[in-house]
Amino acid sequence: MAKTPVTALIMLMLGMLSMVGIGHGLWSEELDIRGVVETGDVDVEWSFVGCFDVEDKDVGSIAGFIEPGDSSVLNFQIVDGYPGYLADCEVEYTYLGSVPARVEAINFVPGDFTGCVVDQSATVGSFVATCDQVTVTWANNLCANLVQGDFLGSSLRVVVAQGAAQNAAYGFGVEVQVNQFNESACP
Repeated sequence: MAKTPVTALIMLMLGMLSMVGIGHGLWSEELDIRGVVETGDVDVEWSFVGCFDVEDKDVGSIAGFIEPGDSSVLNFQIVDGYPGYLADCEVEYTYLGSVPARVEAINFVPGDFTGCVVDQSATVGSFVATCDQVTVTWANNLCANLVQGDFLGSSLRVVVAQGAAQNAAYGFGVEVQVNQFNESACP
């Protein structure tokens, strides 16, 4: 007889558990949540370059230009440069990317020059490229923070060396490496 009340109690508990399960099934609904994650981009382009002869001797000339279709490298062309020829260039680049970024490096592209040694230890954000034919000095902007629409300006100084050939035209370039803010090695 003692088994009957225990059995009845177990049966009653199973019945109640079944009712709770049915009630839960009737009163629950599955909810799907969907989303879209869009990533941004990192994009910089040269926007201005203006060069002038420091001595204004009307002999040598330098021109800075942005290659149509490739605004990643700023190009320069020196024509009739003589040993000691000195020119300054003012340049600007614009940040078009949609995520915050930092200027990671300013790179010298030697082009027609030979025997180039680039020293980036002189001043933070600067480099001095000493080649057989020319010395190029770039000033500032390393590790600068950028957001969309920012522009940075800098200066570039060119001195033609004794090793430059007569009646020669020399080309070289400068490029800016920009990294996404969270991937920068800058302090």
